[in-house]
Amino acid sequence: MASERKVIQGEDIIIVIDGKPTLHATTHSLKVDLELKELRTKNTNGKEKCAGDISWSADGDGLVVIDPEITEHLTAEEVLDLVLSKTEVEVMLKAPLQGLTKNYKGKGFVTSFSLSTPAGDNSTYNYSITGSGDLAAATKA
Repeated sequence: MASERKVIQGEDIIIVIDGKPTLHATTHSLKVDLELKELRTKNTNGKEKCAGDISWSADGDGLVVIDPEITEHLTAEEVLDLVLSKTEVEVMLKAPLQGLTKNYKGKGFVTSFSLSTPAGDNSTYNYSITGSGDLAAATKA
């Protein structure tokens, strides 16, 4: 029997900060970069490369919503407070969907926050997290 192919939807993968997803998130992204170092000696004609450090960052966007009934999510204001307090946070890229085998976690800092309040449209916010140390695969519980 052939396996069934499934396209993963954006709602199936979220970023969690200190155990809480951000309230009314609309977009999350993760970026991982591998630094390449040059190796060149007097005996080589060209530049060789070797693997260096890995850096990572995560970004999120959401709608600004005030709902005192919802306490299991971070509000836009709480995300801003993380920047202002210079607090290191636990970050997890979480895929609750079955079939995705790993989550990814690390520590980092919320390094930017932006609020957009256009007339006649929804207020939105976005933030960036810069990783501090490793981003490691974590098996799902």
